[in-house]
Amino acid sequence: MQRVASAIVFCGLFLAVLAGCDSGTGDLPELVPVSGAVTLDGAPAAGVNVTFIPIGSTAGGASYGATDAGGKYELKSNDGRPGAAVGEFKVVCSKWVMPDGSDYVGVPGGPSPMEAGAKEKLPPKFSEENATTLKASVPAGGGTIDFDLTTK
Repeated sequence: MQRVASAIVFCGLFLAVLAGCDSGTGDLPELVPVSGAVTLDGAPAAGVNVTFIPIGSTAGGASYGATDAGGKYELKSNDGRPGAAVGEFKVVCSKWVMPDGSDYVGVPGGPSPMEAGAKEKLPPKFSEENATTLKASVPAGGGTIDFDLTTK
């Protein structure tokens, strides 16, 4: 059951990112730089996928980034432009790990995390789109938005 729920969440995030694809109208919102750091239980969290999903009247699609070894991320839009739109977002932080504890590394056209046998390391309150308690407000001019997560 958990595997099915994880598959649904993964597919939902994928669709949320695609939802902002340019339809060719040229009405893409201006983006501002957004970066930050993610910690997990007080330590820098490497390999965390950070997704900002617009809510309310926020224009555009999702923006995303992945943390480096120091837990730092920079957002880019689904069309590859750096940054995120100004507005309100719910945020999903996800970290998939293999049974041996190593990070899941996806490849284009390769298996999904679930198909590869990976498990979500972070609790649903951070990693599931419909359960996340994380929110962010991106101001005009952009900024730094940090997330302090716990596994408990």
